[in-house]
Amino acid sequence: MSLIGPRSNGVPHVDHTDPLPAVGEHTSRWAEPYQSAQTELWTVHLRRPCSIGDDPRLLDTLTAPDESTLSALMAQQDELADRARPEANGE
Repeated sequence: MSLIGPRSNGVPHVDHTDPLPAVGEHTSRWAEPYQSAQTELWTVHLRRPCSIGDDPRLLDTLTAPDESTLSALMAQQDELADRARPEANGE
């Protein structure tokens, strides 16, 4: 990645010939949380929303007023998902 591309205003620029950055293995079911500029609410989405199955308690998107509340909701959903898996139920 070149720090100064064809634009001379000093803004970092990624050239179309630059390699994509390496991404490590994901350790969470969740993508990276972000804060909306308009509502200022924090939101996170599941990496694989189709993995929630038919359990109506499991959600693919969570929204909260702050990061700590969002983290608590994510932990609650992870616990529900663990209990909803067939292996956890002895099936």
